[in-house]
Amino acid sequence: MIEELAALAGGSGGAGTAIVLYQRHDVLVVRVGAVVAKAHGVGSTLLAERASFAAAHPELFLAPLGVPRDVSGRTVSLWPAGEPVDPSDPVGAPWEEAGRILAALHALPVPSGLPVQGAPLRVREILSRPLPDTPAARSVLRAYATLPEVLEPAGHRCVVHGDFHLGQLVRHRGRWLLIDVDDLGLGDPVWDLARPAGLFAAGVLPPDVWRRFLSSYLTHGGVDLGADPWTRLDIPAQALAIQTAARCVSKAVDEGRTLNEYETTLIDACDRISSSRTG
Repeated sequence: MIEELAALAGGSGGAGTAIVLYQRHDVLVVRVGAVVAKAHGVGSTLLAERASFAAAHPELFLAPLGVPRDVSGRTVSLWPAGEPVDPSDPVGAPWEEAGRILAALHALPVPSGLPVQGAPLRVREILSRPLPDTPAARSVLRAYATLPEVLEPAGHRCVVHGDFHLGQLVRHRGRWLLIDVDDLGLGDPVWDLARPAGLFAAGVLPPDVWRRFLSSYLTHGGVDLGADPWTRLDIPAQALAIQTAARCVSKAVDEGRTLNEYETTLIDACDRISSSRTG
């Protein structure tokens, strides 16, 4: 599949050596020069509709290079390569731009044919995967067990990204744009704010960075969250913090190492979540 993706990217203008950007579970992303090819997860659905929506809004999304296609039974899409956010400098990341972009996305007219966003289902999917039998994994599962059965009650619906985090922003031709449309759809906009909110609540994201992000979102016309934003943010933020912790545990075991400081902080947050509901 790596060779097939490299050939597709090369045939669409990419030049140079193929570099694997991401390879985990059933998702594979390969870059060849200025072109990125992505083999989407086996369970991904309605990618043509989601990619079409992104193409219709180039002011917010990196536009795809054509429509998704079938390659050896997998759905593959092609994209221009962008400059990612520097993961080593979260404080210096474009938080204000992220808030502005999400506010603009949530303000778009709701189109017909767009599916439900994927964030709540992704939480269930990831936490249904077997975790190694470690104390950290048990902390994750205890926290997960405290979440309500319905993660996204009926209510306000708009267009949402469905899997927003800093890795979903790239700079292309001088502008920051969203990438990854796998979970794009209709849903509660708080899910696009929930991962930064969860990292802030866990003690990973500094308070001033969270304020920069949220203030920019609200200043640029984001959905009104009321006098206490945490009334709506709390459950989604906890759910995505638990999801992130589960991924960290699996990754550390796969790599044969102990949890780092960031990952340990998320496990501690899981312990606080379970204690607050059971104690």
